[in-house]
Amino acid sequence: MFEFVLFCLPAAIYLFVQSRGENRTLAAARLQLGLTWGSANGYAWAGLLLFPLLFAGWLAIVSVPAEVVDAPGVSVARLTSLGVALSVVLRAFGEEILFRGLLGGVLSRRLGFQKGNLLQSLVFVVPHLGILLVDIRAWPVIPAQFAAAWILGWLREKTGTFVPGALVHAAANMCAGLLLS
Repeated sequence: MFEFVLFCLPAAIYLFVQSRGENRTLAAARLQLGLTWGSANGYAWAGLLLFPLLFAGWLAIVSVPAEVVDAPGVSVARLTSLGVALSVVLRAFGEEILFRGLLGGVLSRRLGFQKGNLLQSLVFVVPHLGILLVDIRAWPVIPAQFAAAWILGWLREKTGTFVPGALVHAAANMCAGLLLS
């Protein structure tokens, strides 16, 4: 829950700042952030993208030696309780709000989609690099994280909203957690 709040805080500040002043509204700020429900087409795209995301996650998981995944101190989202499952879902939504909603939206508007999406994908990988401090043999997770960030950034650009991406991100994380359980 803490991570969810932490990820959402910059977006909340952005909404507040963008909705203040002349000719600015909360609705316009929400649109820039991608905080809209989107269309059915966006959810269809998200459903299709679930398969490559699941494949990339599975490939990363099976590429990491079992002793690394099972080592003490390795934090893997094994779905052992409803609380853990809720945490996995909230983290995915928080990451989408921050990385695709706020960061991806701002960078794509300023740098264009190609550069903006590439940059948000690279920034998304940075907090995930900590896994390499536990064991360098966990490196296959990093390219999978980058690929997922790029795909979800593309989905955000195509749909104008991060919500379908948040749903597919949460579903992919839940499936990874089930695979590890």
